[in-house]
Formats: sequence, structure tokens, C-alpha cells
Amino acid sequence: MDPQPQDLRRAAGIFKVLSHPSRLRIVCRLFDGRPTTQKELVRDLGWPQSSVARHLAELRSAGLIKATRQGAEVQLEIGSAVAGQLMSAVCDWVHPETGEKFSVKFDPFVVEETR
Repeated sequence: MDPQPQDLRRAAGIFKVLSHPSRLRIVCRLFDGRPTTQKELVRDLGWPQSSVARHLAELRSAGLIKATRQGAEVQLEIGSAVAGQLMSAVCDWVHPETGEKFSVKFDPFVVEETR
């Protein structure tokens, strides 16, 4: 299947959003499956509220997270099953606790052939 240009642009946009270490940290934090709030993220990460809000806006616009109002609070969680699958792969790769997956040397210039 040959991807359409608009699909490639959307995928590139998603990876661009994830290319910022702070946004990647937020998404990996949300990937634990427990919805959280912006207030909890500010507390847990120790970042200014404005920084957290700015990164959350980028993640929401890319569809990586969703926000659901629950009374006075807004719950944040992974945006879709596809976003969850993507983040599963990314978070498994970047977290040292994964051991084997993390210890594999990654060379972006080597492409393995599939059979």
C-alpha cells in the first residue's frame, strides 16, 4: 500500500510532536493507564503550569492524548488505541526498566531486511 501524502504529513506531525523530550515524558507518564490531571502532572513533574499546558495542547492537537471533563477536573489519558500502541512501542524502547529492548544498540542508518 502506497501511503497518501496527507497521511505521511500527519505521521510526520505526530513524530514531530513526540520529538520533544518533555512531551515524550508526559505521554510515557500517561501511558501507565491511569488517567491524570494537569494539576497532578505539574506536581509530579515539577514544571511550571504554563509549560505543562503548552505541551498538553500540542499532544491533544496531534491526537495522542484526550481530555475528558469530570466535574471540576479534566482527566487526561492516551487518545486512542492506535496512540496507545504507538506509545507502547516508544515507551518500551525508552524506559531503562525494559532491559533487553533498551540494551539493543540502535543505529538509525541500518535497515534490517524482512523476509
